[in-house]
Amino acid sequence: MEIEVIAAELAKGDDKVEVLQQLAEILIRKGYADRELSTAIIEREREFPTGLELKEGVNVAIPHADAKYVKKSAIVVAKLAKPVKFQHMVDKKEIDVDTIFLLALNDPHSQIQTLQKLASSFEDEKILSRIKFAKNSEELAGFLKEVLRKA
Repeated sequence: MEIEVIAAELAKGDDKVEVLQQLAEILIRKGYADRELSTAIIEREREFPTGLELKEGVNVAIPHADAKYVKKSAIVVAKLAKPVKFQHMVDKKEIDVDTIFLLALNDPHSQIQTLQKLASSFEDEKILSRIKFAKNSEELAGFLKEVLRKA
């Protein structure tokens, strides 16, 4: 299955709700998702946080929602100018996140596969360095395309 990777340069975002709304809106405007996607992602994030503290001081979030809201699969990638607070997925403590991979996948199986690819790539210190030092969302999107092409 082909997953489009979309780089999102956000002008501003003061908190995770505002950032998630902006990222979901990109998919909605492009016709990739139903209008309900934004609310579904925010509600899911409240109940099941997606923040991750990785090695090398890299903190990411991988928000997603049920496939029923997605018309065409895509991942929106954002490198934020200013970190926002997300809750850690394990202990729910607040962490500063400046890199977001918003998954909008219309097949639950591909969602699991994509999460597994991301998780395994996060084990690689070279990849973490690329995430940490990416200058913008476009650079992150290019990196993500490489990760998704690999096994």
